[in-house]
Amino acid sequence: MGFRYPGYLCDIYTADKYLKEIPFDIHYSLDHSRRLIENAMAEIENYSRLVFIPRYDHKCYLRITGNYSGYTIEEDNGCYSIINLGYNGRRRFEVILHELMHAIGFSHEHMRPDRDRFVKIFWENIEPEFQSQYRKLTYNEYLWNDFEMDYESIMMYSSFAYSKNGFITMVTNNGAEIGINTKLSYSDKVKLTLL
Repeated sequence: MGFRYPGYLCDIYTADKYLKEIPFDIHYSLDHSRRLIENAMAEIENYSRLVFIPRYDHKCYLRITGNYSGYTIEEDNGCYSIINLGYNGRRRFEVILHELMHAIGFSHEHMRPDRDRFVKIFWENIEPEFQSQYRKLTYNEYLWNDFEMDYESIMMYSSFAYSKNGFITMVTNNGAEIGINTKLSYSDKVKLTLL
């Protein structure tokens, strides 16, 4: 049977309707980070019916490389999604977990369609090439409309993310700074159980 994750390019096949397999391939240049990547995968598996399995001859798979640019979806005589963990700063557990969540269909929490009720964006402080990371999604694009805003989500940027000048890029509507989230929030875990 096939299962299509929102934001994930290809069908993921499983013989067991209760487990959904995600084939993956880790580029050899990341061998020294393999354990960290597999720990992040295990964290997602702990709260979902998803199982990451090494790619054998799967046409569709998750490709994890040492290139730079975050999460992308590409097609090449078939299909695959790519997580790029280029420089060493991106090879932290929370960054890998965040990118894996993108690969299974999660978008940024601060991009939710009702976000203006919860946060204020300071566009003038955001590096121009990263302003798209702050665009607002439509209700059709965002999966979790029934959930409250989650400032602690692994998918939520901090107040200084992508600042071009050292000034704040985003705060809560009551003016509080948003910290760097390093693990799945309670709400992230609940959402994972629903996949």
